[in-house]
Amino acid sequence: MIMRVLVTRPGEDGTALAKILIAHGFETIIEPLLTIKQTKGPALELSNTQALLLSSANGVRALAQRTDRRNIPIYAVGDATATTAKGIGFTQVHSAVGNVESLVDLVIKMLKPTKGPLIHIAGSAVAGNLIKLIKAAGFECRREILYEAIAECSLMASSIAAIKDNRIDVVMLYSPRSAEIFVELIRKARLVRSCQKVIALCLSTAVADKIGELNWYDIRVAAKPNQDSLLEIITELSARESKNAASTEKSEKMLEQEAAQENSETESILGNTISHNVAPEQRRQGGATRTVLITLLIAVVFIGASLASQPLWLPTLQTFAPALFEASETEISITNLSGRLKALENVERVPNLKTLQQEKKHLQKKLDATLKRLDDLENSIGSVRKMIVAINTEPRAGATKTLELLSSRLQILENKNSTFRKNYQPGNQKAPERKMPAIVGGTQSSQASTLVLAIGQLRESVRAGRSFKSELAALNTLISEHDHIKIALKEALTELATIAETGAPSFQMLQSQFDKIAGGIVQVSLANASSGWFQSTLARLTESVKWRRTDNFSGGGVEAIVARVERALQFRDVKKAIKELSVIEKPASALTTAWLVRARSYIVAEKSLAELQSRAIAQMAKWQ
Repeated sequence: MIMRVLVTRPGEDGTALAKILIAHGFETIIEPLLTIKQTKGPALELSNTQALLLSSANGVRALAQRTDRRNIPIYAVGDATATTAKGIGFTQVHSAVGNVESLVDLVIKMLKPTKGPLIHIAGSAVAGNLIKLIKAAGFECRREILYEAIAECSLMASSIAAIKDNRIDVVMLYSPRSAEIFVELIRKARLVRSCQKVIALCLSTAVADKIGELNWYDIRVAAKPNQDSLLEIITELSARESKNAASTEKSEKMLEQEAAQENSETESILGNTISHNVAPEQRRQGGATRTVLITLLIAVVFIGASLASQPLWLPTLQTFAPALFEASETEISITNLSGRLKALENVERVPNLKTLQQEKKHLQKKLDATLKRLDDLENSIGSVRKMIVAINTEPRAGATKTLELLSSRLQILENKNSTFRKNYQPGNQKAPERKMPAIVGGTQSSQASTLVLAIGQLRESVRAGRSFKSELAALNTLISEHDHIKIALKEALTELATIAETGAPSFQMLQSQFDKIAGGIVQVSLANASSGWFQSTLARLTESVKWRRTDNFSGGGVEAIVARVERALQFRDVKKAIKELSVIEKPASALTTAWLVRARSYIVAEKSLAELQSRAIAQMAKWQ
């Protein structure tokens, strides 16, 4: 029997695992629960780093994109991560062959805190407490987020169909987060009961704990937290299934052989009886034997003829003697009970009480979290509305319009809140009983909430690349009566006022605008008369082509500067792009002036918005 396995690992890891399983004779369906997206950024600063700590193969691949160094020591959580690092070219790779705790033990054993800091290369979602344990051992350690692990929103249609039709025997789960995602997607696809026929293979007990709320056919945990241990379990399961299938087939064959042997013995006895020669001394009994055989032959012929002609005489007999064919009351009852039992067996099985209780507990947790968020939203809505009503100034037209927009947004939130409360108010028999709190809010809390909301409105307008005079005026109106807030936000608001009329471009706009002028900057520099007749002639000949090299990053030439600016923009480093482009001289600088102005506006806007946000959050922390 061929076992069918659902592979949940993402990207290259999932593909590699599927190939291994296929080589061992398993059927596989790849259902990645996460999408790995590497984050762009400048090269990592590793000059004083003692070693790098890696807890996944995805971290190794992301690291390789952010540094060219391959001789820095790598300490990997397991063999799979270590193998990936060696395959990419890292030369000093050590494997802890286990989990986070074993990695910490390996670091303590081989490294010294005085030799330099450590860096943990990780994704956006981190499992375990590696940094905390490393610091507790006396090491300096920081985390660098080099990739994102984005959860999938649903299972693929093919996977749903396979699970529903009982065509999945085993699912392999490697991390607590992927286990949580899988359980959530199973619930979303309404496949909870189908898991009762699936075996879950878990890399660790932490993974198994995340799926324990579902009823599985079996949950198996690897003896060691590595892929080889999981493969040993699945190989053992496959061998057991094959053995059971072979045993069943053998039993069926033995039964067939025994039946055939019994038939053969019966035929042999009958043949011997018929073909037995009468001895001379028994001839006196020969007449009696022939009489018996003839009688038996006549009886067989009569019975055969009766059965063959049954359709002719049976209806007539039923008409004259119906009592002979009436079924007994017991037979009728047995027939009825058999039919009812078969109907019940065909009805879909009702889930057991334990499953229903687990589902209820899961839904109750979600409802409690939603109701808590509703409580917080009620407090914020009430506080903000009181603050807006309390404003007793005469703002300009733009500010008035913005405040009206804020009020409108609050009204929408209140309407949604009203609908939700109606559905879940006490006394509604369809909803769990829970007393809903009344709307409350303090003066200081309302001030902080209003400030954050106004800054959010301003940020949306700034990043849309349009003028934000009215939003800035609304914010100034809100803080006009609060001197301590005006002082805290003065510098950032002053900076924003310088670009409020024209607005600031978004990063995407900056990048797109530079792409349009990059080729022209290089061509103008080549056409400069001071560059020599060869370059001038070349520039005139290629003026319509606009070709240039984009991989030349060295030197002070315009072509190299433009290439470095493009690389900086790829990493969203606008400051570096401004610094590089500012050294270009005339006549090429005529093309860069307008872009530099917009880029500096972008820097001012981003810096000021960040300052406003942090100040507002700090103010809110004081008021709460």
